[in-house]
Amino acid sequence: MQRILFLIITIALSHFQVQAEEKPNPPALPKEGYYILTYKNYSVNLEIDANGYEVHSGSSNEDSSGQADINYWILPGKNKIKIRLTERKNKQKIGEGLSAEAEVKLLIGQKGQFPDEGLLLNHFQWPKSSDYKLGDWFEIEFNPPFDPPSQLWKQAETITLTKEKENSAIEFAVEFTKVLNTKDPQKILTLIQFRSKDTSEVRYYPYEEAEEIKSIKEMTKAIGSSWKLDTKKTKFTLLCNQQILSITDQKGEHIITSKKGASIPLYLSWIAGKWVIVR
Repeated sequence: MQRILFLIITIALSHFQVQAEEKPNPPALPKEGYYILTYKNYSVNLEIDANGYEVHSGSSNEDSSGQADINYWILPGKNKIKIRLTERKNKQKIGEGLSAEAEVKLLIGQKGQFPDEGLLLNHFQWPKSSDYKLGDWFEIEFNPPFDPPSQLWKQAETITLTKEKENSAIEFAVEFTKVLNTKDPQKILTLIQFRSKDTSEVRYYPYEEAEEIKSIKEMTKAIGSSWKLDTKKTKFTLLCNQQILSITDQKGEHIITSKKGASIPLYLSWIAGKWVIVR
């Protein structure tokens, strides 16, 4: 009887060990790194939005594949990645010729890794594993396992767009353009310093003012004082829980440009009672 009982216990323990081997514990979530979106689309247009920031435009009729580091746009708490697929205009209808497909992955990567080597958080694939319908937005909601280091979300106030706020943002853009055209590195740095420091923090590298001054000098040498501001048809868009204001033209293009083809985006936050360039 004892021998039979021993065999039963032995078999049970062996079964438990096999089950434990078959179901290993999931890997621990990282405490730092880079939130990365990888994407590809064939014979269908793809649009990707991260908390209001346009990662990939849906207006292109070309196939594409790529990746985007979205650490700058990751918020504490709930985050939203939105994806939309649309048929191409003046192109083959879906189902004719090459097969149409699209894929978007949200991963956490570490320094030195290829994007696909990162930890997969979410995966959108069409048409293989989704009942998604063309033209609809597909939303991925997630709470990040860690927040990228940034002072922005602690300091930026929620923006309520009013005519007064819009006018003051344009006044800031006018002043910024004037400062750019002075070619004075120190004055320019004063207006972009928050962005420079926060970008360094988010990207995990030290902020060095001397390097920033050097970069500004190189930029002013190449561009000169040819910066122009176009405020004829401005578009104001709130991003990231209404903590960032993007200012573009109606087509989404930058409104600060130079004769040599360069341009500067305007991402502003309201901090301590004034506009600050933050991204």
